[in-house]
Amino acid sequence: MTDLIEELLQEAEEDEKKLHLAHIDLMLVEMRKLEEAISSNFAQAEEERVIISEWALVKNEKLQQKADRITSLLKLFMESQDEEIKTIDLPNGKLTRRKGSDKIVIVDMEKFLQNANKSMFTLQPEMVKPNLTKIKAFYKMTLKVPEGTELIEGEEKFNIKIKEIEDGTKETRTGVEQTNEYRDAV
Repeated sequence: MTDLIEELLQEAEEDEKKLHLAHIDLMLVEMRKLEEAISSNFAQAEEERVIISEWALVKNEKLQQKADRITSLLKLFMESQDEEIKTIDLPNGKLTRRKGSDKIVIVDMEKFLQNANKSMFTLQPEMVKPNLTKIKAFYKMTLKVPEGTELIEGEEKFNIKIKEIEDGTKETRTGVEQTNEYRDAV
């Protein structure tokens, strides 16, 4: 009889091990489902992020086109003013125009070196380097462009600064860069 009880006990232990392994296997199946759900959520979030980004690009492109048209109109208005008028300060912003600085570019190094005086270049061992600052100073004093160089006149820069609204709220729109008191439209 002891053999029968031993046999029944051994069978019960094996059944319990099989049941325990089946339970462990079910937990693994559940784990796989959870990982797939997490992966699916990330994939769906990425798809939605792409959709939202595309929507924002389309929406902002239209807004930027409007801002560019307004900027063009403001620039035309500023260009129609007298040359002496550099700034127009209005209640909601400021229109400014400034001429950028002129630039000297070496176009023919040989011709430049033949006609340049010693202050217009820097000698380094095995290397001769034009000193653009001194060349520019020479041009400003004599109004002559040294041979082998070219003068690129500074472009006029146009700037719009939009003032903040007095109650502390701020207008926000694409293409506007923040400063302390004003915002610059780009």
